[in-house]
Amino acid sequence: MRVLTCVGAIVSALLLHSADAHGHKMRLRPPPPQEDDEAMLAVARAQGTIQNGTFQQLLDHKNPHLGTFSQRYWYNAEWWAGPGAAAPDESDGWDGYVGNTTQSFEFAKTNKAAVLALEHRYYGESSPFQNLTTTNLQHLTLDNAIQDIVYFANNVVLPFDKKRTSSPDKAPWVLTGCSYAGALSAWVQRLAPGTFWAYHCSSAVVEAISDFWQYYEPIEAGMPKNCSSDLKTAVAHIDKALASGDAKAGYNLKKQFGLETFANNDFSEAVKTGVGYWQSLSFKSSWHNPFYDFCDYIEYARDSSTCHRESSPSAQRRPNHNVFPEAKNNSKSHTQLPGPEGVGLNKALHGFARWSNEVLVPNYCSYFPYWQNQGNYSLECFDFNNPQNPTYRDTSVENSAGQRQWVWLGCNEPFEWWLVSGPAGQDTGLVSRFLDVNYKRAMCKNYFPREGNNTYGLDAGRTGDMVNKKTNGWDVGKTERVMWVGGEFDPWRSATVLADRRPGGPLQSTPETPAWIVPKATHCSDIHIKNVRANAELSRIFDEMVAKMKSWVDDFYVSKGRSPPT
Repeated sequence: MRVLTCVGAIVSALLLHSADAHGHKMRLRPPPPQEDDEAMLAVARAQGTIQNGTFQQLLDHKNPHLGTFSQRYWYNAEWWAGPGAAAPDESDGWDGYVGNTTQSFEFAKTNKAAVLALEHRYYGESSPFQNLTTTNLQHLTLDNAIQDIVYFANNVVLPFDKKRTSSPDKAPWVLTGCSYAGALSAWVQRLAPGTFWAYHCSSAVVEAISDFWQYYEPIEAGMPKNCSSDLKTAVAHIDKALASGDAKAGYNLKKQFGLETFANNDFSEAVKTGVGYWQSLSFKSSWHNPFYDFCDYIEYARDSSTCHRESSPSAQRRPNHNVFPEAKNNSKSHTQLPGPEGVGLNKALHGFARWSNEVLVPNYCSYFPYWQNQGNYSLECFDFNNPQNPTYRDTSVENSAGQRQWVWLGCNEPFEWWLVSGPAGQDTGLVSRFLDVNYKRAMCKNYFPREGNNTYGLDAGRTGDMVNKKTNGWDVGKTERVMWVGGEFDPWRSATVLADRRPGGPLQSTPETPAWIVPKATHCSDIHIKNVRANAELSRIFDEMVAKMKSWVDDFYVSKGRSPPT
């Protein structure tokens, strides 16, 4: 959750991404860029195409007398056609979103616009406080995040447009984003209409859900059937053993995984890490996704021949039971893979435990600075029942890759979105029943102890229903010039307007509110152009999106009796 991007008059809001580097705590953000994307961006930075500036933002939009802080933004005016040209605005903490490898840039190029990215408050170089205590975090709110975008658009004096000839009243600004930023784009349209002309909302999580067990439904639908069958069997066995009351049996089971010292919920939180890797799958990836390594361990398919990539979100290596038919196993020799019934409990449990010992435990905690000097097998990072866990105590802006700020929004608004198990008969069974809302909410207290009258929203009695009442959640009402896109297998789809469980079903597409569900895609699949062009159906949908946005931008000039810039 770091930045915002604008184009000439097209503004793009890509704020928060998916998971941290090790996936233990799922955050909302797009998948990582490709290595060749980074190489292209390095050239753009060296050539000066990507620039940055600062803007004096209000600390509290309801109390402007409290003063301002410096908010960083990036811009790229390579395609800007001059006075009156459009500008997309986007939010995420990476200057690459104003580069030429992203959806925002395609919007900009098509509309002769500039691209802007505004860093989210409390991140990077845009934090009003360096010590993120409970008291100092009080101004990190949804209301302020929304108003930051609007205030910036209405007041910024851009270095390439010092006379504000492309301000939102003179040019069509477009707000675009994915994930939490996609939701911000939708919420700006809902709660602060008028500044932006059009909106793009990708994987936009607009419905606050406390017990977000539905996160695992798209994963179950998309993952190999043998892996899901065996994982559910293993998890059910683990839950039964841990709930039996036999302390020795529970201890011995956790010892198989190398995690015997932890409470049942902390143990369950740790071993669900493998499932969480699904979120970062993409059609085009230059790196091997660990989700399929995880499945290979469970299916007893760990040999060198199974480790190859394919041009599919899954890099699937189970050709007989593949839900992605375009993926093929090109290995000349590989372990015999089981059918959809899997390998059964004994092998699956052994493989699951082996994955924990060989992949999860080694180096996991040493990735974090707090445990880098404690050896490769430190386990303290898994102990979330310990109030003294350094993750809770680190109040720096950078902390664990910005984890603290994201947890605050979950606890304070509260968005919640706790990734937990669901009701009996509805739950996928992919994660343990020891993962519940109470376990997650207890972390809020550890992160943000009360300081005088200052506390977080959940502790003060606020609920996710209050967020939905404010934003309308799934109910988008009557809108115009708002586009929605999501992936069929995006774990966050159940919190978007494209959710199967949304009252009335997924939002139906109309000319003024087009909506697309991209087959086989995961989270924020339309953000990186290389990923878009790696899949024919996504590429077709993307071209429709670009054409629709172009028509909306042109409509702005028609309404003003002017011709678009050329």
